[in-house]
Amino acid sequence: MATSLPPVCKGCFVGSGSDGLNDQRVADTIIGQTGKSTPVVLYLGTATYDLEGPRTRQCVRFAEKGCEVTTINLAQGDAPSWPSAEEMSSCVGACDIIIVSGGNTLWAIDRFHAAGLTPLLRAAMERGVVLAGGSAGAICWFDAGHSDSMDPDSYKAAMLGAEDTGADESGGAFAGEARPWEYARVACLGFLPGLVCPHYDKVQSNGVLRATDFDGMMRRHAGEVGIGIDHWAALCVDGADYTVLALPAKPGSVLPDGTHSPEQKGTPGCWVLRVREGGVVERAVVPAAGRLADLLQPASAIVLDERCDISRAENPQ
Repeated sequence: MATSLPPVCKGCFVGSGSDGLNDQRVADTIIGQTGKSTPVVLYLGTATYDLEGPRTRQCVRFAEKGCEVTTINLAQGDAPSWPSAEEMSSCVGACDIIIVSGGNTLWAIDRFHAAGLTPLLRAAMERGVVLAGGSAGAICWFDAGHSDSMDPDSYKAAMLGAEDTGADESGGAFAGEARPWEYARVACLGFLPGLVCPHYDKVQSNGVLRATDFDGMMRRHAGEVGIGIDHWAALCVDGADYTVLALPAKPGSVLPDGTHSPEQKGTPGCWVLRVREGGVVERAVVPAAGRLADLLQPASAIVLDERCDISRAENPQ
């Protein structure tokens, strides 16, 4: 749990994984945050079990710009087969950008902790490395995320056995018969305060709009500030300041008058949610730029979600 805002933090937290990171405008924004023309990128594909397809889609724009892309693979085998602490420390210490893949947030966070990677990531943040990623790779840096980690299609056996369609890790837009799985609050790394919902304007294979479900999650976790990031938007952080990156010519949930469109009839953007007296969820558009302290505040209370243990049993380490 983040008890305060970090004194140093650079990051680009995108509403979608492969869709967002594969967009050159997103890649250019992340590269620009480093102040280098060809920064070193460390890609952590744990949330997609180190599969090649997501890695290529989320790193290709960086490689095209001349960036060196390195990886730490943790998804296969157990601790003796993972990179050593010295190898991980060297790899993290040499990078300028860390990209965490979209995919199964809960499985990846548990793996990061088990491998001893978490303190290395925090040290990277403190030396000014740009923290980046979409979907799971966006929410992982915060206290918690509104996660699809209970979607059976995101489980390791399913993903390793599935054909790579080239789609975003969220599975794309809902079509057909809804499947009976629920979104869960997944506790994340806690570098930044906030309960974050990616794909805020999307409906996934359970047939439930994430924005609608996020309201219910906020009521169950009323001590936290919620941030909803549309599929084609990103929240970018640079020290004490933030900006919202909204990709032009893409659909989103922000209407011209600042109200919310559940049908994606607006433009991409970000939302801040707070629970007021009586369980009323107050939602407001995040301004295009501002002070991070005006947007994110440490939680007054943290309530864990017992459904995460169900997901762990169904998708074991």
